Amino acid sequence: MIPPPRSLPAAALVAFAAACTPALAQAPAQPQPDQSQPGAPATCNPAPAAGTVAAALCSDPAARASDRRRAGAYEALRHQLHPAQRPGLEADARAFQAFLETQCRPGGTADAACIARATAAKREDLLRWLQPPAREEAERDPDAQAALESRLPAAPEARREVIATLQRGAGLPATGFLDARTAALVLPPAPQPTGAPPTQPPPAEPPTAPPPDTVWLPRFPAALNARYAVSDCGAPTATWIGGGLYFGNRPVSGETRYAIFADEQRFYLFPAGGGPARILEGQTDGSMRLSGTIPPALASRGVTPGTVLRRCAEQPVRIEVAPRPRRR
Repeated sequence: MIPPPRSLPAAALVAFAAACTPALAQAPAQPQPDQSQPGAPATCNPAPAAGTVAAALCSDPAARASDRRRAGAYEALRHQLHPAQRPGLEADARAFQAFLETQCRPGGTADAACIARATAAKREDLLRWLQPPAREEAERDPDAQAALESRLPAAPEARREVIATLQRGAGLPATGFLDARTAALVLPPAPQPTGAPPTQPPPAEPPTAPPPDTVWLPRFPAALNARYAVSDCGAPTATWIGGGLYFGNRPVSGETRYAIFADEQRFYLFPAGGGPARILEGQTDGSMRLSGTIPPALASRGVTPGTVLRRCAEQPVRIEVAPRPRRR
């Protein structure tokens, strides 16, 4: 059986959900769950093979809804557990799948009602291990939870890191769970009767200190670790990774240890030696608008405040490190 959960340590890493876009609403859509992952909800697109447990589950709305609720409780417990305890939870998920095969598929024909009852019982079993606010997240309607998660990174660990960062910025306990108070941070603002206010332009003069209402980030979010074309994607490109700027996969001198702050629209990068901010603003098409003080390495290549760098096709960023001189 699943071991008792350990208390969750405060999650700590980086990021806004829409790292390359101006708001959380621009985060990429969630992919279909991978049924190979223990505990994941059944994948119904493409349709499972006829006669399987998954096929019966996907064809019955009650069974499918019950399975999604079970999967929500499983994911909450997975995050609550210490990493060393998660293999036990995964083994329990595999055992439950085997139980469905043996108990809810008599004579080779899957029984949707049996599946619905079994998944509901398994959910109750998982819920009893959850502590607040994990239980608050797990008890949310699956459609409402999916709507929240669609505004966050798809990968579970990255999503939890984003949630913790939002909580920390709002002065909430950094649990990484989407409780009600945290969900309010992720939801879009209520529509204004006179229309939403326009996006505020960047400051006329680059700030030399973090603007109000910004959140400190220990490093750039992974979504910024892309290649941005200064001239062309076939030429050396700019990348923001870790805590600094890389050009042509090499660190740029004087731009490697930024103090990073962000609000819902922009990243403000302050050089380690002091000075005005370099400002990055994600665009809806994934490109990056630069303003504030332009790093000399980019300014020498024609980049000026207001320049928009096109995001290149996804390719791994290969960071090059200069070899150390040999000792004599």
